Amino acid sequence: MQLVREGIIIKIIGRFLEPGQVGGVIDSLKNSGIQRRDMIVSSYDEEKFQSMMNDVRDNEISATVKSDQDDPGQLKSFVNGVTALSEDSGIVVFVKCARHKAQEVKSVMEQSGASEIRVDDD
Repeated sequence: MQLVREGIIIKIIGRFLEPGQVGGVIDSLKNSGIQRRDMIVSSYDEEKFQSMMNDVRDNEISATVKSDQDDPGQLKSFVNGVTALSEDSGIVVFVKCARHKAQEVKSVMEQSGASEIRVDDD
């Protein structure tokens, strides 16, 4: 059982233009201690994201993203984060991590070539 207190979990989303960048960022994040279940990776697809949001509202989880996590709250955070990005192309990598890991995750994304990074600490 994991005890999570309010405000300790940070959500970071990075947008990558080249598919080759994504494998590297996932490997680097895993090497830094981030579990695969705390990541969601998806190509940017507005229609798919709307469908996911509808599924979350209906409490059904769609298998449209590669994730080890089927938590409707995490999928909702993912879709909200993606739709807040300034561009609508590329591949998005969403990471849920402890606050003390946030800067490291952001640095890994920057070093891996993310064209945009958003941090949500609510």
